[in-house]
Amino acid sequence: MRSKKMKLGGKVAIVTGAGGGLGRASAIAMARDGASLVILSRTPAELRETAERIKAIGRKVLFIRADVSKPEDIEKVVHQALSRFDKIDILMNNAAIIGPLKPTFKIQEREWNQTLNINLKGVYLFSKVVIPHMIKQRKGKIINVISGLGERVMPPFGAYSVAKAGLIHLTRFMAEELKGYDIQVNGLDPGIMDTRMQEEIRASGPEVLGLELYEQILGWKERGELKPPEKVARLAVFLASAASDSINGECGTETYYRKWGYRG
Repeated sequence: MRSKKMKLGGKVAIVTGAGGGLGRASAIAMARDGASLVILSRTPAELRETAERIKAIGRKVLFIRADVSKPEDIEKVVHQALSRFDKIDILMNNAAIIGPLKPTFKIQEREWNQTLNINLKGVYLFSKVVIPHMIKQRKGKIINVISGLGERVMPPFGAYSVAKAGLIHLTRFMAEELKGYDIQVNGLDPGIMDTRMQEEIRASGPEVLGLELYEQILGWKERGELKPPEKVARLAVFLASAASDSINGECGTETYYRKWGYRG
């Protein structure tokens, strides 16, 4: 393969939450398009599997066990990334948890903090460490994985939804603040995918979700309506590439980005 034909040839990307789901699919898709990868998650065994698949493509990969809610872990990842590759072109903030599925007034403070720390604060912390390096090179792409639940009221997803609502606004603020440095920041809404998170939601059952919502969510799986993360990963590659240089501060799904030429 010739790198000149690749959308991400010569680029270095960090992908958080890359042990499975969209994170793994996006890391592999970026590798196929020429990028070297730095991948992290809290689950070493899954992360190692992702790394092996990237190596099989013939790309360089550095995998690190890390928790995005811990500043010391983030500093470690960025330090090792720069030591290995000397630059960071792309940051995909994907790591997330569904959090407690219960009314907000019944959520324990520990549960609330964990959900916000991973889903929102982790993005702030990671971006805060990476951005100065992107500013120095006056180029970069930041992709924040958002959710339509960040703009909807759908109990019992309160903690998750609040975190994603904050992430949508954080994405827009970062985009405005960084546009003078040729750094684009956009939100990727993957929609409803066939991932472990969906399995966890279904497993909570009608007792937690309510019968109507449970049957709706179960129906998506039974009717084959859940998207494979590999399909959504193509949008991540688009947002990481020069094809999205004119896009900044946007938040949307695959369909939304078609107005800028995304074809999937």
